[in-house]
Parts: sequence; C-alpha cells; structure tokens
Amino acid sequence: MNINLTLECDSCGEPTNCRIGMSNRPEQPLRFACKDCGQVIDLTLRMHSADIDGAHQIETQTPFDENTNFVDLHLDFPVSFEKYVMGQTPFMMAAQRIGVDEMMLHGARLRHLDEFHDNKRTFNTLLKHYTRQKKTPFKLVAKRAFDVDVISDAPQDFNAALYNLLAIMMWPFALPGDNANTVDLFMNELGKARQASKPELEAFIAETIDTRFLAKLQSDCLDVYPRMLASELALRPALFLDFDDAYSNNPIPMRVSADDFQSFKDLYKDIAEVISRQFVLVAGVNNLIKRGNHNTFFPGIGLTKSGKDFTPDSLDQFAKVDFGKKLTFIDDSWYQLEDDSADNQLRNAIAHFKTEYDDVTQIISYYPQKDGLEAKAPKTISFLEFMRRILTAYREMHRLHHLIKALFYYRYLLMDDASKQEAT
Repeated sequence: MNINLTLECDSCGEPTNCRIGMSNRPEQPLRFACKDCGQVIDLTLRMHSADIDGAHQIETQTPFDENTNFVDLHLDFPVSFEKYVMGQTPFMMAAQRIGVDEMMLHGARLRHLDEFHDNKRTFNTLLKHYTRQKKTPFKLVAKRAFDVDVISDAPQDFNAALYNLLAIMMWPFALPGDNANTVDLFMNELGKARQASKPELEAFIAETIDTRFLAKLQSDCLDVYPRMLASELALRPALFLDFDDAYSNNPIPMRVSADDFQSFKDLYKDIAEVISRQFVLVAGVNNLIKRGNHNTFFPGIGLTKSGKDFTPDSLDQFAKVDFGKKLTFIDDSWYQLEDDSADNQLRNAIAHFKTEYDDVTQIISYYPQKDGLEAKAPKTISFLEFMRRILTAYREMHRLHHLIKALFYYRYLLMDDASKQEAT
C-alpha cells in the first residue's frame, strides 16, 4: 500500500510531493529535508492519524508532475533520489533489485523486529539483571517474557540463558550461518592454544577473569544490543543491502527515511571501541598458538625505520594501544576483520575531530585528522552507507562476543572440573 500526499515547507513555502510506501509498523516515523531550503520535515504515520512537523499538508494533485520537488519514503527499504515515475514504488524498486526469495527473508527479519518491538525494554532490563548478577529476577523474567529457562544456578547455565536471549532478540541482524561458523572457528583456535600449552591458556583465561577484563568487556557488549534495537528503524534499509549485490559492487546514493546521522554517530564510535578491546583477546590467543605465552609478541614486530621498537612487552601493554595500531602487532592473525567493520579514520573523526551532515543529500563529510585554521578536504560517505557500517561493525562485535562466551565456558566447565579432580 502507498500513500501520496503533498507537504508545503513551513520555512520556504515550497511544496514536496511524497510517495510513502507503508510498512507494517503501527507507528512509522519518517524524515526528509526540503530540497529548496533544507528544512527538516518529520512525518509520523499511525493507523488513523498523522503528525507533521516542519511542513503542513496541502491539496495533492495526482499523478505527480515533474516540476514539483519529490521524495519516495519507506521505512523498510532504501529509496532513490530520482524523479517520480508512476508505478516505480519503493517496494517494486526493492523487489527488482534483489528478487522474490531475498525479499521474503528481508520481510521475515522485519516481521521479527515488529513482533518483538514491545519486548525491547524487558530485554534491556534482563541484560542489566545479568550484568548485576540479579539471578532470581533474571530467571523469572527470562521465563515469563521469552520462555527461556535457566536450568540451574551454575554460572554456565546463566550464560547459556543469556546467549539464548541474544539469539532470539538479535536474530534479524545476523547473517545466515554466521554464528555457527564463528563458534566453530573459536573452538578450533582455542583447541590449538590448549594443545600448544594448556597451563598457559588457563593462565591467560585466569588473568582476563581475575582482572575483570572479561566481565567488563562482556558488559560493554551487552550495552550495545539494546542500542542496536533502538536504532532498528534506520537500520532496516542497511539490512536490505545484505541481498543487494548491485549496491555492494557499485554503491549509489539512496535515502534512509528515518532519523539522521546525529542520532547514530556515537553508536558507531562505541562499537568500534568495544572491538578494539576485544582484539586484546585475539592477540592473546594468537600469541598462545604461535609462542605458547599470551604475553609474548613476535620479536621486533613493532620495529620502526628509525630503529625504535614499539613491540608490546605484555598483553596489558597491548591493551593500551590505539586500535589502528593494534592490528599491526598481531602477526599472521588467525582472526580477520570483515571489510569496513572498524574504520579507524571514521571513528576518530566522530570521536575527536569533525563531521558534517547534509540533511538534503544525506551525505556525511568527515575529517580524519586534526586541521589548523583551514580544514583539509573531507572524506564523504552516505547516511545509508554509514548505517551499513554500523551493522557491519555490530556483526564484528557480536562475532567476537562469542570468543568471550567461549573463554567463560572454558573457565566454568574445564578449569573448574580440573580443580575438582585435583582436590579429590
């Protein structure tokens, strides 16, 4: 179903013809900017009402003419900046881009997000119960709200319930088969580390647990999941791009119809920082596999042309290194980052330097380095591609979260069992 209406900008008086493809969400917040003056116009549609801010509705003449400003809007798909073409609705354009089977999978993800929309607050509360070790309310709410059982008070069973909850709520954001492949990879590599030196592997795990590094890192991961769910309306077009091979090979400007860059820039930065800390675990396992000690890095790997050697002396020292440099200290790493999952220049621009956003074109300009009085030429990225970067970074963080889970399970199931056997 589509709705055609015309809105007149409250700032400059210019009309914009809007073709709105309807999602299944009961409340649909949409946003665009007036092409003439840049005024941001917000439109929230409900079953029997609508709120408009920044413009007001005027009489609509259909079919739309070519001389009036025009926007396509849809929550579920990226939409073009092109001129109006009758029949080329957002849904039809999306179906032509990816095909029927992929549209069905994309639709299943969206239905899941719609179905669990009202559970987001409860899910967030459950994650806080887990982090604070509030076991009784965690068990009761997990069962009542999600039908997830905690079968005993053992820590491994609380851990299992936690990851069942994550699997339920976060399913739409995962690539098919990705979680299983990731778990297999981690089990295989930890097996290599155990074979290289079981005592050293257990010393590595004990250090990350005794210092609370692992628990704090898990908590930081858990903080991201509710923020991803809170961002799901703007992420829907990015999810669509999983199936759009043409876009992957040749990105083109397309519109995101919900919210803007300012609402999400800190999310990307924070996920990148979590990934940076997760790579401490990757480096530790890498050192164990190759040199039998999690603190021993490849000799001279940090040697510069000037003769200075910045090779970390320990994993603790490595943890203090900026993320952009961390990767250079891991020799022939067993774990590879996905493309664009942690763009350090974009992250630095958001965190420390400068970004600009054009509401009309939805283009982000960012400055990766500090400038003097005169700013250098910026790099640019579309808002849609930025949301895609958030999704890719989230997936990287979630993959590495499975390594955290694996290390906890090793501690709960193998190290504890070994201790019991020695005691008897």
